[in-house]
Amino acid sequence: MIKYKFRNLTILLWIFFAALPSLANSNNLEILTHNKSDISQSQIITSPELDNSPYTKLENLLADNKWQEADEETYDLILTLTQRKRGGGINTRAIKEKISCEEISNIDRLWRKYSEDKFGLSIQMSIYLETGNNLEAYDPQSYQLFGDKLGWRKARKWKQYEQLNFSENAPKGHLPIAIRELDATVNIPEFMITKRLRRILYSKVQECNL
Repeated sequence: MIKYKFRNLTILLWIFFAALPSLANSNNLEILTHNKSDISQSQIITSPELDNSPYTKLENLLADNKWQEADEETYDLILTLTQRKRGGGINTRAIKEKISCEEISNIDRLWRKYSEDKFGLSIQMSIYLETGNNLEAYDPQSYQLFGDKLGWRKARKWKQYEQLNFSENAPKGHLPIAIRELDATVNIPEFMITKRLRRILYSKVQECNL
């Protein structure tokens, strides 16, 4: 009986020691795999992707329904794209040559997305043409109808920037104003000063098939 028990014990010990290297390798593999997973996860957490898009601020403002701030940012974006500064003015050549279709499309897309197609440069261009304006020459009467339709005029008078409606209740196409002349010294609404620039801007929108 003792010999039988001893024999069984010997067999069990032999099986244990035979399996020990395999167990050790399995544990090491699990440890290595676990450590590798930890390192990978650590890299994801500590190395987030940096968003360097110039449109990030505009998108955040639009997502928060901060319409006036978004309009100001749109103006600054156009200044940057045309390599101009506030007070320095924007010229038609800069709009034609320095703003790409991708850039104007990005601005328009964001406005349309967050306003559910109520605001945007392409929305304005459609209304511009619908009210009898054309992209080749300025027509005073048609431009006034355009201003009436967008809510930029009231009682036959052009509104000042501060009088505009920066809310979701604004008329279709009311925003963005986009092009401004902040340092204009004459007592003329910005919409009249920038009428030629707007025509060129809408020509760019049409050229880019927006």
